[in-house]
Amino acid sequence: MVAVFGSALAEVSVDEYAVKQVFDDKPGLGWMLYLPKILTPQQTPEARVLIPVPEKGKQTGTIIVSVTDAPFSVDNPEHVAIANRIESRLVDQDLLPAYVDI
Repeated sequence: MVAVFGSALAEVSVDEYAVKQVFDDKPGLGWMLYLPKILTPQQTPEARVLIPVPEKGKQTGTIIVSVTDAPFSVDNPEHVAIANRIESRLVDQDLLPAYVDI
């Protein structure tokens, strides 16, 4: 899919998370976020799962999953806090692009 569409990112979340995400000018994590970067657990220790995205046998990106115990809910303060911490950590490492740069 990435090879066909050349995705710079993909967000999987509920619309209501937009007002709870940390940065207005950057993508929010919500439940899941695909970035075309290779990420490690050391870079994002708050993430529950990092799913490598391969293309032609080589990893080209990562899907970051914030929660795995239930579907992501903005009504669950722990879910929102985890997503917010991951967003902040990604920005601290210059790994979360601004919308204008995508």
